[in-house]
Amino acid sequence: MSRPAIEVDIVEDHAVLLEGLAQWLQANAPGIRVVGRYGSWAEAAANLRGLSDVVVLDVLLGDQVPLRAKIQAIVSTGPQVVVCSSVVDPAVMRQAIAAGALAYIPKTAPAGVVETALRQAAQGISYITEEVAAALQAEQAGPQLSAREHQVVSVYLGGVAGTLAETAHVLGISIDGVKKHLAAVRRKFQDGPEPLTRLALRERLVSDGWLLEDPKQ
Repeated sequence: MSRPAIEVDIVEDHAVLLEGLAQWLQANAPGIRVVGRYGSWAEAAANLRGLSDVVVLDVLLGDQVPLRAKIQAIVSTGPQVVVCSSVVDPAVMRQAIAAGALAYIPKTAPAGVVETALRQAAQGISYITEEVAAALQAEQAGPQLSAREHQVVSVYLGGVAGTLAETAHVLGISIDGVKKHLAAVRRKFQDGPEPLTRLALRERLVSDGWLLEDPKQ
């Protein structure tokens, strides 16, 4: 009796890469069927409850939604996540795995590695390459943020909202709550007598892997 097909969705904003991976899987990976192609996070998010067994997710999709939030949103509705990205920053790899991704595959890896990761993920099994294993084993230097602190700085400093009031509105909390969380983050990253400016704080968060660089810059 044959096993049921593994249905896969791909979220990738480069059309050539999206179609290339989809066609390779369909031609070379028996039992894996690509059923969804999404060119942006907004497209995938609009169909969260319709996503299939495993979602291949890129990191840089041209938006400001935190990677953790995307992975957690997908996993919360049932599918597993395999991240496939050109970003090879160990901090970003750790974030993806901590958020619930079962694999993090660099785009430089052979397509067969993605296939293996998909088959493992469909069974709820992690697939950790040597490169990612080294990143996960590396000591996590620098301050650690709570889930709420990370959410606040992602909205306030990631481009979703420009002001305290807008951040409070997006997150459904008070302005005082936003101020409290930002003050806590600043204390964690403070390394001198002068308070961190907004730009300096963002640069620290980017360098430590809590925020992604704007790919348009």
